[in-house]
Amino acid sequence: MRPLATIALLLLVFFCSCEKSDTSAPEPSVTITGTWQLSATMQPSDTSWEYVSSRDSAFYMFDTYGRYHFISKISRQSGTYKVLPSNSGVRLIVTESDNSLSQYFQIEQTSDSTIRIDDWLKGITKASPSQLFKRIKLD
Repeated sequence: MRPLATIALLLLVFFCSCEKSDTSAPEPSVTITGTWQLSATMQPSDTSWEYVSSRDSAFYMFDTYGRYHFISKISRQSGTYKVLPSNSGVRLIVTESDNSLSQYFQIEQTSDSTIRIDDWLKGITKASPSQLFKRIKLD
């Protein structure tokens, strides 16, 4: 009986000492969770930001569970998002819950409290303006 208990103890020690290899994706360099308010836009042909008044602003709210809400004067959207690490910031795939349309964003952190959102496919479409958002609430 004693050898069986010793073998069981050795097996338990062996399984507890095994390391799990971490194959998860690297952490994104930009944390997007929180509430963000649109503060400026830049047209594709411009090099300077046009600031937006607070009454003409829009908001993105990203939670830690992969859900988002977008609220502006003319539209409201909600759905899910997925973060993909990128060389300069993160890439974000945003899917609306109503009709499963996806948008592709390239997000760069410009300061501790601001992010720049561009169309991920900007090189192809060249039609979307850059948007500058400031964090107004950290979730």
